[in-house]
Amino acid sequence: MAGPILVVDDDLFFRQLASDMLTRNGHRVVSVENATLALEEAAHTAFDLVLTDVVMPGVDGFALTARLRERDPNQEVILVSQRTDVRGSEMALRSGAADCLTKPVDETDLLLAVNRALERATLRRERAQLRDENLEFARFHNLHQRCLELLSHPDLEWLQERIIAELGAVCDAQSAALWVMDDRGDLVLRAYRGLLDKQFLAEKMNPEGPLAGRLREALPWSARDERSAVMYVPLLASGEIVGLAQLSDPLSGDFRPEHSRDAKVLADFAAVGVKNGRRMLALQRLGLRDRETAAYNLSYFTDYASKEIYKARRYGRTFSLLTFSIDNLPLVRVRQGAADAKKAVRGIIRALSKIIRDSDVIAKASDQEFYLLLPETDFFGALMFVRRAVAAVRDEPEVQDVEQRLPLALVGGASTFPKDGEDFDELVHRCRRRMDERRASLQRRLMLDGLPFWDEVDLLLGTPTSPKLPVDERAEPSRRGKVADVLFDELQAEIARELMRDPGSRGLLYVGGPEIRTDLPIAAGLESAPPDMASRIYLLGRRVDLESHPALTPVFLEGDDRVTRHEFILWLSENAAYALIQRRGLGATWGFHTSDTAVVDGLISKLQAEYDLQPY
Repeated sequence: MAGPILVVDDDLFFRQLASDMLTRNGHRVVSVENATLALEEAAHTAFDLVLTDVVMPGVDGFALTARLRERDPNQEVILVSQRTDVRGSEMALRSGAADCLTKPVDETDLLLAVNRALERATLRRERAQLRDENLEFARFHNLHQRCLELLSHPDLEWLQERIIAELGAVCDAQSAALWVMDDRGDLVLRAYRGLLDKQFLAEKMNPEGPLAGRLREALPWSARDERSAVMYVPLLASGEIVGLAQLSDPLSGDFRPEHSRDAKVLADFAAVGVKNGRRMLALQRLGLRDRETAAYNLSYFTDYASKEIYKARRYGRTFSLLTFSIDNLPLVRVRQGAADAKKAVRGIIRALSKIIRDSDVIAKASDQEFYLLLPETDFFGALMFVRRAVAAVRDEPEVQDVEQRLPLALVGGASTFPKDGEDFDELVHRCRRRMDERRASLQRRLMLDGLPFWDEVDLLLGTPTSPKLPVDERAEPSRRGKVADVLFDELQAEIARELMRDPGSRGLLYVGGPEIRTDLPIAAGLESAPPDMASRIYLLGRRVDLESHPALTPVFLEGDDRVTRHEFILWLSENAAYALIQRRGLGATWGFHTSDTAVVDGLISKLQAEYDLQPY
């Protein structure tokens, strides 16, 4: 249907005459008396044709035509004038008018000129519509191709990177980030690009928190931070939350409705792609497992580790590699037979499988050695896992059955990227060095595992007449003998300084003694500690004058004479392992101190069990 016609003339008679002529012939007409009103009408209504007088007060017809064509170069204009000279007609045509009529206007001439102008307007409109439809088809075809691309590659690592690249492309966003649901039900940052600073991106988000309502709507929503417009795009597949994308820094300065629409289409395909990628990964893993133990083979593990190293380098992440060895397995096979050896291996793998996450990978490197890869795990977390792993293996029935006849001597070592190396071989080498350190440790040489805390303290401290401690060059040093009276206080002060230098470093520190006082060096040194200090620090002893502290947790042990007779520091962190135990007497102070990680970890574990302290 043709659009309305605007009639502009200061002569009321001509306005009514022209309007009647056009209306009788089925046209919609709006009439105004001057150019100013005509421009106001044209500002909010699209007219297919403007019929205007040339000579009018204020802005004349030529100027009005120029103004209208500034807004729309294709605006159809017919000028009407009393003048009949050729010069006037030339001026009309130069101004961009389609035709020039003279008053009095014959109805036939008017309708002929109007119809020609409306035909041109209709053709232009149809051509523009066809062009827009072609562009829209091309855009949707391009979007369709992008969506199919996301379904064509099952590799999750590739897919995560591609999703933010494609979302950024269709929304003209220079920056993008993607969080994907992990096996614990958290949205974990998996990929980012563009102008984003990683320190301002949350590593994890709870989908059941403030985002829950928005995510389940499954529709993109926009916001604005301090520097840019931001669009959030949920990824849902069959109603299940798969991930969340964040787009920012749009080239146009803001996101438009078509961006939201295209992002929704792409996100639906991306969610299906991620879900399919997970299924494919699960199928691949089934085909790459050892039939007897269900552990992955070494080929799959090294490929997985290579991808984890790439991600860690790309995004500044960390992960840990663990190795476990069943040192006595050959002896078990010789003395008890192959069936018991297989039972021991099967039991150990089953115990480890119970405590790992879905994202963790365990592989069988040989009959007696296993590898574990723990994504997003720092060195302290790896140490805690080794402790949990040994305890889980000890509690496994098949392992207990074999160990009743012969100990398996399970030993583990840990290394962390990039702290201990930046390639797979370096990390494995570091793990094996730490396994050798544990083999040579006093913990193993003195068979300390079965002793309660205070019995182990007495054994390690000994007396001046006790035999010397065994020495092995492969193990971290341990010493006992006379120690300076000031050592206990000096060590507290130094540890406090170290914790303040790196408050984000995770660790455990236990300081025990006869009394818990506010003037202890550790309490004074951490008085101004930040509230988010990552290490957990405990003071053990009799209550005196310290009730609370911003960084310390007092554990009051009233009436325990063993605590009143000893002072100790047990410190295990990402960067240090140290223990000092001392007994003050009438003469010199007698002490034991060590940097043997296995001994320190064992003492901490037994102290936690002795006083029912919560493990890290």
